[in-house]
Amino acid sequence: MKRQIWMEYRKLWNKVSVVAVIAMCVVVVLHLFVYLNLQYRTIDSNGKIVEGISSYRALKEASKDLEGVMDGEYIKKLIASYNNSFEKEYLAEHKGFLGTAGMMKYMVPNYCINYAYFGPYMSNGNEKVGLDYDFLESEEKFYAAYKKAVKEELEEDAEFLYFGYSDEQLSVLNKKADNIKTPFITGYAQGLFNLRTWFIWDYSLVFFVLAFALAGLFAKDNTGGVTELTLSSKYGRRRNLNARWIAGNLFAASVYLIYLVVQIIVNGIIGTLAGWNLSAQMLWTYCLHNITIGDGLLIMFLGGLLGTLVIGNISMMFSMKLKNIKIAAIFSVIVVILIRQTANMGDLYGLIELFSPMHFESDSLIQLYLFVGNIAVPFFVAVFIVALLYVAVLYVGMRLSYKRYAVSRNDLSHFSFKRVDILGFVFSRFSKSRCG
Repeated sequence: MKRQIWMEYRKLWNKVSVVAVIAMCVVVVLHLFVYLNLQYRTIDSNGKIVEGISSYRALKEASKDLEGVMDGEYIKKLIASYNNSFEKEYLAEHKGFLGTAGMMKYMVPNYCINYAYFGPYMSNGNEKVGLDYDFLESEEKFYAAYKKAVKEELEEDAEFLYFGYSDEQLSVLNKKADNIKTPFITGYAQGLFNLRTWFIWDYSLVFFVLAFALAGLFAKDNTGGVTELTLSSKYGRRRNLNARWIAGNLFAASVYLIYLVVQIIVNGIIGTLAGWNLSAQMLWTYCLHNITIGDGLLIMFLGGLLGTLVIGNISMMFSMKLKNIKIAAIFSVIVVILIRQTANMGDLYGLIELFSPMHFESDSLIQLYLFVGNIAVPFFVAVFIVALLYVAVLYVGMRLSYKRYAVSRNDLSHFSFKRVDILGFVFSRFSKSRCG
């Protein structure tokens, strides 16, 4: 069985799939290098504007003196440092700097503090980095204000989420907000912020690769597809289905991992991957889990893998149902395009994140909850269950279809002729041995 799986897996790496994967990697790399090089700029430790890719290294170097634990002493030093900084003076004259892809070392801690004031109305920009707030008089007041802002954000979710939160459920989440681990750990993490952003933006490229590469797995008009020999016995059907299905899922996972590795390597080269140990709230402001940014990204990467497997199984189902590689590829691409459109269905916020494979890698995994009664289930757990159900249903559907999978009459007559030929040869050899 292992050898058959390996053979089926190797057949999937044909010219079409290899070209598709290479094209995906090229698009990802160009997208990152061109966009990040042309648009981003920062203020370095000497107060100079650095543009392009080199701005990330300059930002990391300038951010060294702001790394640490956001306790009362840290906040006092931060206020003093920012009020006497070149950055504050520069922002007073250049109002649009932070709103047009500009970066500065104070962004991460200052945005976190400003969230405690603005809450659901927080957004990036020069007006959201000031530190003139009464609650900064003490560590306790700051984190009390921060947790209050989180609760206000949860109330906003209760209104905009498709499934909403009841008053009792909000009470459960508010208790979780009170238990957020403080003080936060802060520092430089711009490379990881970029990784999160571009991982989401280019994620659908993996789906398009699978739509083309897996269309021929069960097709009859493909050299790597199903032939009359594979359907010649009940045992052969079941064994062949399982081998191809496992190989198809391994291929889907391989393509996804290639995509993920490219994202990690390129973003690591440009912005570095420093900041894995920072508190998740530095990126996901109303995250109720006591995790790090690294933990949160790993959850998103796992969600991305689940979405990939769902799309891979959909493509395999089309391959089996339609039996034609071109038609199966067309239908798979159409489904991928339709799934991509769910990104614009804001009125179904929450429901789309739970059921659309396109959103299995979204920030919702880190910030939302699903309730069973008044029991809060982390959203990433709910998505994991939904993804498994998708794959299980699609597998059962393929198994039922494979039992009725038939070859054409021409294929049957060709197979029958070969079988008679072989039987005649065996009978003649047997007769000669008996006569001898």
